[in-house]
Amino acid sequence: MELPKYQISTNEDQTVFKFISDGPNGKIAKIVLYQPMNEPFLYNLALGDLDPKTGEIDFDIKTNNGDRNMILSTISETVYAFLYQRPNCAIHFKGSDSVRTRLYQMAISNYFEELSEDFEIQGKLRYELLRFTKGVNYEAFIIQLKNK
Repeated sequence: MELPKYQISTNEDQTVFKFISDGPNGKIAKIVLYQPMNEPFLYNLALGDLDPKTGEIDFDIKTNNGDRNMILSTISETVYAFLYQRPNCAIHFKGSDSVRTRLYQMAISNYFEELSEDFEIQGKLRYELLRFTKGVNYEAFIIQLKNK
């Protein structure tokens, strides 16, 4: 996506990405983690704020720093980086609450045509995986690179 993004840094195996959100509430360190799930080749994407005092990651905090779209664009950049290193893997993600899950769904819907050029996108609904369709409220999402 050709939207403004924050500069990211990552660890050697590209499972931890860091960037700084810059807005009215100051500079806030954000972390995107990719963690293996119980299913082979499936990773969970988690976004959180790094507490500068404790070094802990808070996955539930709401910082409202006025840069939502730039954060979402930056997260999408980490998805590309992660999956290009692991083309046979898929990423599972959802918000820490229903509001954030809905935010992710709206972002996918807004950029669906562009995203679907590179990715297969599925929505999880009552333990069933379905091809992503605009207007359906999903509980979680699975994204993976298309086989080209």
